[in-house]
Amino acid sequence: MQNQLIFDVIVVGSGPAGITAAIYLKMANLNVLMIDSNAPGGQVNKISVIENYPGFSHISGADLAYNMFAQTQDLDIPYKYGKVVDIINDGNQKIIKTEKESLQCKVVIIATGRKPKELGLPNEKNLIGKGISWCAICDGALFKNKDVIVVGGGNSALEESLYLSNIANKVSIIHRSKELSCDEIFKDRVLKSPKIDIYHNAEVIKLNVFKNKLESVEIEQLGEKQKVSASGVFIYIGFEPSIFYAEGLDLDVHDGYINVDKDMRTNVAGVYACGDVIKKDLYQITTAISDGSVAATSAIKYLKEIE
Repeated sequence: MQNQLIFDVIVVGSGPAGITAAIYLKMANLNVLMIDSNAPGGQVNKISVIENYPGFSHISGADLAYNMFAQTQDLDIPYKYGKVVDIINDGNQKIIKTEKESLQCKVVIIATGRKPKELGLPNEKNLIGKGISWCAICDGALFKNKDVIVVGGGNSALEESLYLSNIANKVSIIHRSKELSCDEIFKDRVLKSPKIDIYHNAEVIKLNVFKNKLESVEIEQLGEKQKVSASGVFIYIGFEPSIFYAEGLDLDVHDGYINVDKDMRTNVAGVYACGDVIKKDLYQITTAISDGSVAATSAIKYLKEIE
């Protein structure tokens, strides 16, 4: 595995933050590479309908992700598919190691986002693709005219419940609190749907399997246990960042999120982070794009300083 010093900046991650950073860097005539082990667009691909992105009253997540990535390709920004396993700080040079190769650059921008949380129940991992999912738009069609459960009470949970209500026979929302934590517009739509039921103050405590597939779940609601029929369970209980690949950098982190300043600088010179992987108050596509533009602008200034 040989090192190749060919890039000014390597952007690790190709969601909205990473794509925005790459575009700004390319427009500054820098040699930039995007690298990711997931589909370009990241979690945006898994959103059925986006209604709060300026310029589009309605757009599917997959279409928005495609448009974003297409712009990078129009600009001839190189993209590599690969899983980053380590990032090494070697002064003014950084070494990005993937499972297959090792690349060098002067600046790294980390934009790997977050991954959905799991319920942490027995059988959960074994049931992935057999009833357990974190993506309604990906797997919803598999449950046409069947009963499904959505776990969570935020915007994502309710948006995807509405999407699934057009496919499934019945949608049951399981939420651990007495009040939904979503925007009012989604709450109103869900409450008006005859195909959606809500279980407040409840949580899934067991996944029941029949012939290697999900058959039902057991929930506990205010101390009472009951079985709810379901062929599918869609989980929307939040996210957690995954930055195991950057452990060698000794980054300043809080609850797993990377701490940055207003310029998206980490505590390591030449390493920036942006998007959902950083500690902040609001996680939205629009804020990720803002983070990406700031990170790129800061990286451009840094490169000029070390010339």
